[in-house]
Amino acid sequence: MKLWNVFKMELFKNIHDRTNLLLMLAFMLVNTIGGLVISNQIWFREPGALEGMIALLFSFSVFGTSIFLFIYPYQMARVDYRNKVMSLLIASGVSRVQYYFVKVGATLLFSLLSIVLLVILPLLIVLSTHNMRLALEFFHFSFEIDPATIGLILLGWLSTFSTLMTAVIIVKGRGVSIFVFLGLLFASSQVALLFHAALGSHLWGNATATFMQHLITIAAMGLIGILVLRRQNL
Repeated sequence: MKLWNVFKMELFKNIHDRTNLLLMLAFMLVNTIGGLVISNQIWFREPGALEGMIALLFSFSVFGTSIFLFIYPYQMARVDYRNKVMSLLIASGVSRVQYYFVKVGATLLFSLLSIVLLVILPLLIVLSTHNMRLALEFFHFSFEIDPATIGLILLGWLSTFSTLMTAVIIVKGRGVSIFVFLGLLFASSQVALLFHAALGSHLWGNATATFMQHLITIAAMGLIGILVLRRQNL
């Protein structure tokens, strides 16, 4: 089986995951409607029961969205272990290393799409509806952010994501992978503290040390994930 076909299979599987798609649609609608209600400050002008209920629902939706943005890639990372798809793919001749990068790429893609749909799109709708100038200022502010800051945020997210993928691989997608993830995250944070103490203020400065620490974490977790996957009995 060609690698591109495996990637298309991952895309097809995630696009047709009705449960997650319905959850994303529900969160997106509630975030948008609740954001419009709050931006118009309806409850400050003698709000009715409906407006108050929407504002309360929006609060729960923001909390649920935060959880979903973490659970979604976690679920995508472990689903192939749970439904035995990975063992079937490996038996069909797909390289484990190739499959690792395909899985990481597809999961990253849909994780980014979930952030756009659940956070960025509702925010832009609220800003443009309330005042188009605010939406334009939001874009202007986004482009004015220091590229180094954006790079650190992105690398921090990628290092957390690679740690999650490695935790799922180590325990073959079982429920305890969340605890393995927290353990790896704690261990990497302790190593980062030692890294900063030894080199951060002496050679590179804090920002550069943080940048290097994230790169090292991504490389280390990726290597561990590949080595474990290659030796696993699927």
